[in-house]
Amino acid sequence: MPFTEITSKANPFVKKLRLAALQSRRAPAHLVLAEGIRVLEEAIAAGREIEGVMFSEGFGGGRREKALLARLRAEDIQLYSAGEALMKSLSDVVSPQGVLGLVRVPVLALGAVSPGGNPLILCASGIQDPGNLGALVRTAAAADARMVCTIAGTVSARNPKCVRSSAGMFFRIPVIEDLRPEDLLEFCKSRSVRAFRADARAGEAYNNLDLTQATAILLGNESRGLAGPEWSALPAIRVPMSPGVESLNVAAAGAILLFEAFRQRSAPR
Repeated sequence: MPFTEITSKANPFVKKLRLAALQSRRAPAHLVLAEGIRVLEEAIAAGREIEGVMFSEGFGGGRREKALLARLRAEDIQLYSAGEALMKSLSDVVSPQGVLGLVRVPVLALGAVSPGGNPLILCASGIQDPGNLGALVRTAAAADARMVCTIAGTVSARNPKCVRSSAGMFFRIPVIEDLRPEDLLEFCKSRSVRAFRADARAGEAYNNLDLTQATAILLGNESRGLAGPEWSALPAIRVPMSPGVESLNVAAAGAILLFEAFRQRSAPR
């Protein structure tokens, strides 16, 4: 399929891109902005439906650029081209790669996802930095977690920076957003999933716990942690640290905990 040239900001596809980039209330809820070669490669690999992709002028010279174009053409996806100024107006990346796409990702309800019989689940509550949440989504996918959940008040995993920080893993792992704490806790209880709340100072050291059974790891806000009485009954899990160190970055702490679970589950029985 040949490129359709876009020269105006009033173009309908550009308007959709802008609404998705801003996460406007007027943006279709199922459309996610995918920016960068790697992110679009993952969207394709995950079998996601792509509504359209826009490239900057001159894109397609490199090996990966050519391969991406070939895959998109093979899928008969609508392709657009635009000037550098128009492309930059849609991106907040310092050095954009010259490719933006709109990917259809349905909004999932908790009951619509089956995590399997012995799942590893990541839940984020109150995390505000999309870069941190995106890194956690990427880590969860790499650690073979079956799903990611977020509690209401957490930054959206559909945020373009979050999708970029996940390196496209957002398209590979189910993400259920805007849950109430009681809904998540009931979900875990009904499926015999043991939920642990990460705490910088309290609880059992992560390497002393059995994480081979159905497990949910809950991570809280970057500064406040897991605030709220609804979490207080959950057993705490911590990462031992050198004296005088207050805490780890939430994405780093999550990576340690998730990969300890992955290590235990991967060990020979």
